[in-house]
Amino acid sequence: MGKGKKERGAAARLGALLESGDHRAARAEAAQLLGDAATPQADRSAAAEVLVSLQPERAAVLVGLAGAVAALLITARVLLG
Repeated sequence: MGKGKKERGAAARLGALLESGDHRAARAEAAQLLGDAATPQADRSAAAEVLVSLQPERAAVLVGLAGAVAALLITARVLLG
């Protein structure tokens, strides 16, 4: 197997995992590629892109956290009168 074919293979595997919705496996594969010093640069770049794409947006996390805090405060107020 040639080097070019191998490089396309890792990116294709990561893409297939993302397409299938298996984000946990895509994240694990990307982390494994980044952790292997022998991984070609093209595969490392693809793996880094996958990890960045799987990070939640900060604004969405903050909105979710604010919603959870509001729900806790409402629940506490209802229960404590």
